[in-house]
Amino acid sequence: MRLFEKELDITVEEFYEKYNIYMDLPLNTWVDKDDMTKEEKKEYPVYKELGGYLKTLEYKEACQKWWADNPDDHERFLTLPGFDAEIFKDITGIDVEQTQTVNIGGTEYKVTPELTKALKDLKEV
Repeated sequence: MRLFEKELDITVEEFYEKYNIYMDLPLNTWVDKDDMTKEEKKEYPVYKELGGYLKTLEYKEACQKWWADNPDDHERFLTLPGFDAEIFKDITGIDVEQTQTVNIGGTEYKVTPELTKALKDLKEV
């Protein structure tokens, strides 16, 4: 099969048996009135009655929201055979080479699935 513009030594059936590339993309998202821009408030005056509005996301915007909301799933995409960050960005708008950091106690840490899991585990204690 072909993936990321490369021929792989695997059939499509074998690929789908071995890899899960499903992304449950959010097609819509609720935007609270406090998070709305002035332009959005002009375009959607009904926010006053509803307390916000339901925003329809474009494909790449939905991909980026899913990626941001699901850090534990990053590794299964990054380890796909023949993965190409530039092609992935062209398709999804997600720049996997952009390093996200978080400041904890004055120290910057790179956000990784391992860090995310460790922080979730601490929260549950």
